[in-house]
Amino acid sequence: MDDLKGKNATISDVARLAGVSMKTVSRVLNNEKYVSKDKKEKVLAVAAELNYRPSLQARGLAGNRSFMIGLFVDDPSGDYISKVQRGILRRCEEAGCHLVVDVLRERGNDAKLRQILNSIRFDGVVLSSPVCDDVTVLDALRERQVPTVRIGPGVDAKDMGQIEIDDFKASFEATEYLIKAGHKRIAFVKGDPNHGCSLDREQGYSKAMRAHGLPVSNDLVVPGMFSYDSGYQAAEKLLAVNGRPTAVFASNDEMAAGVVACAQAHGLRVPGDLSVMGFDDDFLATIISPAITTVRQPIEDMAARAVDLILEAKGKSAALEDKTITFDYELVVRKSVQKVSA
Repeated sequence: MDDLKGKNATISDVARLAGVSMKTVSRVLNNEKYVSKDKKEKVLAVAAELNYRPSLQARGLAGNRSFMIGLFVDDPSGDYISKVQRGILRRCEEAGCHLVVDVLRERGNDAKLRQILNSIRFDGVVLSSPVCDDVTVLDALRERQVPTVRIGPGVDAKDMGQIEIDDFKASFEATEYLIKAGHKRIAFVKGDPNHGCSLDREQGYSKAMRAHGLPVSNDLVVPGMFSYDSGYQAAEKLLAVNGRPTAVFASNDEMAAGVVACAQAHGLRVPGDLSVMGFDDDFLATIISPAITTVRQPIEDMAARAVDLILEAKGKSAALEDKTITFDYELVVRKSVQKVSA
């Protein structure tokens, strides 16, 4: 064994010195069942002695696995996607898998998607919004029988795993928090209509307003695209309304930050003159002044759970049928909302 130390040992070397087959070595290193305790201990001891690090190809000998997890996104920038990637990377590192991130900016880009699937054999794929609602992507993954988990989808796909929070209920409670603080003219900045959560958040806002006998005014519900600039532009419209709102609920924190900046540029105090509520609990919500009251969803944990579902499926897409995991959310109170007198 000494002559192999310091060299690139192979799975064949480990198998030969442990007196087992390469398939047994692979099973041990993949932490699979059906290997006796004695053989497992022997293989692990030899692998440690040789400082053996298995290649992806070698590790796949015991089963139809590639140890490659895919993440398909439409835009790799932004704190939300960064958290998704961190959550997946954390779990991939723990499971000995590798993450491959691909950007599908255009909906229905069938050619690029098939090129990706032809070049990489994934153990499973995680889809973030809005890619998770792209029918072309879903159909291509179904055709290849790739285990797939969607984060925050807007439409049901019972044959794929689903990770979510209750966006409707969270938005309802966030709006209700503003109402209980004494606000009656509460504006709402919509999210990107391509994202499934956008409609749920808008409907939660509308339901809460009506439940408390408050009107949902067309001039106080304005479009946004989940970006800082769109939040700023939305605030420009809202501040020009006769009888401007006393509070603005933006569908995410980037837009909420844009609202704060616009209000301050107009000489308004936040929250003295205008209260602002966000959603997601992005890093940006904590570093601007005032820090933004928002809804926190555990994005990293949700992404990590998506990988768990893929690993539990063991390469069988059918194992994810009707698998829906709903995470809790939390209202995080900071400095951007102030009570108003009746």
